[in-house]
Amino acid sequence: MTDEGHKAILVRFEATDVAALLRSSLAPLIEQAKEQQIELRVETLGSVPPLSVDNEKLAWGVATLVGNALRYVRRGNATRAGGSVLVHIEHDEDAKEVAIAVQDDGPGIPKEKLPYLFERRSGAPHVEGLALSLVRDIVNAHGGRIEVESRTGTDEHGTSITIRIPLRR
Repeated sequence: MTDEGHKAILVRFEATDVAALLRSSLAPLIEQAKEQQIELRVETLGSVPPLSVDNEKLAWGVATLVGNALRYVRRGNATRAGGSVLVHIEHDEDAKEVAIAVQDDGPGIPKEKLPYLFERRSGAPHVEGLALSLVRDIVNAHGGRIEVESRTGTDEHGTSITIRIPLRR
């Protein structure tokens, strides 16, 4: 156990083109989104250097965030457009890290839930919070951190979850 009480996750680091990894691993979700008339895109902002990560674990973590976003955005139909989920990958040269942001235009997350978003709370149903707590543990195992911004207003709503992974461990 780590000092935070979380189990350590074994990671196998290898130099990775994160944009190519995410485009490939998110392809099934992109197809699913098209069927529901939801826009799902993966975009690289600027030049992103190879990142030393565990490919399978990082891809699973981002896919989990995207899958959660897809559950909450509006599905489209013949008379109205669906919602959107955008995955941005960007190199922050000043911080010497790569940021992977999953942004959606869903209803947003209530403020009272934000502090517990990545935790399994005692007394909660067995699987509640499990996937997001594993995402947090994977990011921690990479020496990274997670940031969440969410808006729940009627005019401005949506959530952005950003994973920040350092370039070197």
